[in-house]
Amino acid sequence: MTKEAMSFGVEEREIISRIITRFGNESEALDWFNSTPLPGHGSATARDLVREGRAQEVLAYIDSVDAGVHA
Repeated sequence: MTKEAMSFGVEEREIISRIITRFGNESEALDWFNSTPLPGHGSATARDLVREGRAQEVLAYIDSVDAGVHA
């Protein structure tokens, strides 16, 4: 894990670890985590939601994508 990812808390690292396989590398996973707004959450990114104490919503979104609910 990069220095940036190592500085994250447990929930952030869990999310990054889960999405690295989807993006193929940590750099792209971090880019998604930091800058892609999640559907249904306005302009909030995964990082924004985690910082608001809403990591479970991010994990639920990832699970729904894995299940084919979101494209």
